[in-house]
Amino acid sequence: MIKMERAPVPECLKENYKQWGHEYALKTRNNSAYRFKWKSWKGKAVDGLIKPELVRITKNHCSYCDSYPLGVASQQTIDHFRPKKQFPFLVYVWHNLFLACNVCQSAKQDYYDKKLLKPDTTSYAFEKYFVINYKTGCIEVNPGASVKDQERARLTMKVFGLNKRGRPHSRLREYQKYQDLCQKGYCIDDFSYRFFM
Repeated sequence: MIKMERAPVPECLKENYKQWGHEYALKTRNNSAYRFKWKSWKGKAVDGLIKPELVRITKNHCSYCDSYPLGVASQQTIDHFRPKKQFPFLVYVWHNLFLACNVCQSAKQDYYDKKLLKPDTTSYAFEKYFVINYKTGCIEVNPGASVKDQERARLTMKVFGLNKRGRPHSRLREYQKYQDLCQKGYCIDDFSYRFFM
């Protein structure tokens, strides 16, 4: 997970997030089977308006595992960090929306715990919570972190499945590619798992 700097709230959300959140909360309260559908603003679906901004601020990397480019090897999704079912009033809150790969989103599903690390938090830094094992490709808990921070790191790795589904091997492969190409003018943002480089 790379630290993410939030851009200002998009206009469509700034003007409407409270009202739309209240409407969604009311619909789910009255009908437990109600399924979320993005609102429209000026004739366009809101997810289509905010996704380009999320792509820009993440440089088309998953906000959680940092895989790249999204839309090729894995699908681009918009994750509600605090899930819609538990936090219906937050469905259109900008700081609750993250660009994610479908692998991270399906691993996380509707799980939420306040200990889960959030990449746009001011105090978040990869090295504070994690270290990298360059032999295995695994992300590991930083042994120098506090007990509380180690617990948060373990939880985050588990919830997003950061060491599952062939991800350690993918990181090692990407690291080798980076070693081969960085001398040829490639930028670190051209690679997945930038925290690994």
